[in-house]
Order: sequence, then C-alpha cells, then structure tokens
Amino acid sequence: MNAPRLAAPLAAPLVAVVTCCLLLASCSTSTSGGGATGTPPSAAAVTSEAVPGVTPEVTPDFTPGAATDGPAVISLPLDPYFLPPADEARLHTALDRLVADCLRSAGLQPPAPAGVQAPLLGRYERRYGLTSATGARTVGYHLPDHPAPTQAPLSPAQMKALTGPQGCQESAARRITGTTGYPGDAYVVRSANQESFEQSAKTPEVVAVVTAWSRCMKRAGYDYATPLQTGTWPSERATGEERTTALADVVCKQETGLVRIWNEAETAVQRTLIQQNATAFDGVLAERRRMLSEADAVLGRPEPGP
Repeated sequence: MNAPRLAAPLAAPLVAVVTCCLLLASCSTSTSGGGATGTPPSAAAVTSEAVPGVTPEVTPDFTPGAATDGPAVISLPLDPYFLPPADEARLHTALDRLVADCLRSAGLQPPAPAGVQAPLLGRYERRYGLTSATGARTVGYHLPDHPAPTQAPLSPAQMKALTGPQGCQESAARRITGTTGYPGDAYVVRSANQESFEQSAKTPEVVAVVTAWSRCMKRAGYDYATPLQTGTWPSERATGEERTTALADVVCKQETGLVRIWNEAETAVQRTLIQQNATAFDGVLAERRRMLSEADAVLGRPEPGP
C-alpha cells in the first residue's frame, strides 16, 4: 500500500543532472510491510463481505478472474493545486535555457538533454493500495520496470559552473522560482495531501470498509488488518504467492467498495482543508502564474545559434 508521504520541499537542493533532465515523479511512495498467511485461495474462496449501508461494487459470486483489470480512477479536490506535468515541463524548459545560456557565457558547451522519465505510477494509482487486477497478475505489489534516462557525463568544468552558490543552476532557479530550488508541488499542497489521507483513514466509514476488506482477505486465506500491510515483499521479483495475494486484495477491494468509500471520505476532508486555508491555496495558483510568466519571457527570446 502506498500511503502518501511528504515530498521534498519546494526549494530542494539542485544536482547537476537536473540541468537538462525533467523527472516527473509519481506521488506514490514506498509501502508498509506485512506477510501472507495460509495457502493461496481458490477463486471461490473470496466471498462477499458487506459494509452496513454500503452497496458492494461487484456481485457476491464474482471470481478473481472477473476483477476489473485497470487501476481505479481517483480524483481529489487538491488536484488543481498540484503542479501539472505540462506546466512543470514548461518551467524546466525555461530553466534549461537559462542554464545553457549561463554555461555558454562561461565558455562551456551545455550538456545534451537527457531523456524524460515518466512517473512510475499515477499520482493516486496505489493511494488506497493496489487496485489493478492486471498489475496484480503481472508484478504483484512490485513496481513495474522503469529504466532511468541516461545523460552524458559532465566535465569537471561543467560541474563547477553548474553547482554551488551562484552557479548556473542556482541562478536559473532564482530567476524562475525565486528560490534556490527547481519547481515542484507547494508545501501546503503536499501537507494537506498527507493530512487528508491520515484523517480520512480514521473516519467511521473507512474504518468499517477496511474491516470488511480484512474479513474478505481472511476468508481467502490471508491475515491482514489493513491494506497498508500488504505491499512489501522481500523478493526481487513478484512470486506466484505474491501475485495470488495481490489479486485477492484487488478483488476484496472491488467487492467491498473500499476505494470508492475511502475516496469519498478523503474528498470531504480535503474540501474542508482547502476552505480552512483558502488564502494559502489561492497563493499557490498565483505563484504558479508568476513562474509561468517568467518562463514564457525566457522562452520568448530567440535561441542562440550553435
């Protein structure tokens, strides 16, 4: 289960490879651990467990093969306040231009851009645990293979010009973000994202549906109190037992409606947090507009010749 964790602060320190490499990282992070008990269940072993007042999302006689293949689609009120990938790419393109100009002014050749690395997972893909039957069958709880982009090594002269106080990276960042860090999600957004998850986990409806999910898993032969306990497995690659456990997990989530119920509870919490901090959230959008305006001014200039 990938509970959200606070990401690095907005003004995170720079490293040289950031110069021409945009990393669009997923908000999902590492999981809490747990082990399976019993033997892998048969299709018939996973049966219905209703939550009082909640209609299950699938019929009681479903089998693991009938589980919905794709990850659950989740949206939350904080979505507009996260830095969109397109805006982040625009800001990084401007930063790369500034860094390249700075290196040229020092008589150095800018490094070739590295490839762009897509997120490992969607922002909410495992927010409430694994939800994709396809993923369960193929990689279990492991993350999919995700090779990192490559970049040519930097020369000592390039490294010296790029890093350190008043280096090309810092000067570029100050122009766009007004800090020594590159653009990222604002702290108030990341903090609310963490807080809403923790608060929603304690609501009566989520406690009830997690209990129902746990009972469903127990009938399938696995002893887990919450989806937070399922995600860490010691093997380098997914084993058959892990994939079977993961599929039972997904089926139990779909049967009990866990993702829908938890998402609704967290939506209510986030709306309250946004209302309570309206000035700060308005400031997030205003600061984004300011940074994009700076980026457009940089990108509007003609590029220097070779």
